[in-house]
Amino acid sequence: PAKKSAATTASFLGANLGLFWFAFIGLFATIGTAVSLNHFDPNNSDPSTVAAKLGLGIIALLVIVLTSTTANAVNLMSAGSALTNMTHRLSLNVSLWLVTIAATLVTFIPVYLASFLDAFETFLDGIGMFLGPEIAIFLVDYFFLKGKHYRLAELTKVRGAYWYTHGINWIAVASWLLGVAAYWGLKQVPAIATTTGATFIAMAITAAIYGCGMRLTKAQPVTAK
Repeated sequence: PAKKSAATTASFLGANLGLFWFAFIGLFATIGTAVSLNHFDPNNSDPSTVAAKLGLGIIALLVIVLTSTTANAVNLMSAGSALTNMTHRLSLNVSLWLVTIAATLVTFIPVYLASFLDAFETFLDGIGMFLGPEIAIFLVDYFFLKGKHYRLAELTKVRGAYWYTHGINWIAVASWLLGVAAYWGLKQVPAIATTTGATFIAMAITAAIYGCGMRLTKAQPVTAK
């Protein structure tokens, strides 16, 4: 029989298997480019640059375009669905167009940066700064504050069990902002920026702030009458 834990473990193992597989492909491709050119340039980690300098031709570039398209289609779908859930005034089609246009504009950012490596580092900083604290709040709320149980029917109900203050949990918002600020501050500390990185420390700080804030203020969802 299927286990509930399989939904977590299978997703975790599957995602990380693909992640490490492609990471090692990029690693060996970059090494191969450095060996063939007799010098190392970190900007050669760009997949299109690797394909071109190794003489893989237009077919390799088409593979990169197609794989990027299929991968980002899922991201755009989830972003569009999230936007629709947030507003309730936009249809899914409109939300998909909006996030697609925004994503297309963002893709031009690397053109105005010094190198591919700078663009990729900026992307990673954005993930660590904004998503790290957010994930910390999710984990603390689900595992520690709600005891791994949500009332699913109440999640999207106006004035339901998770309505909080006019539909916003301000303690969560404040904790997230403080987590973002903590990440930015930690990035300025060389001993942290060049070793462990700021992401996990900022997540721990955010988790502590949110958990303590919810317990000290005894913030509870407003139960529907």
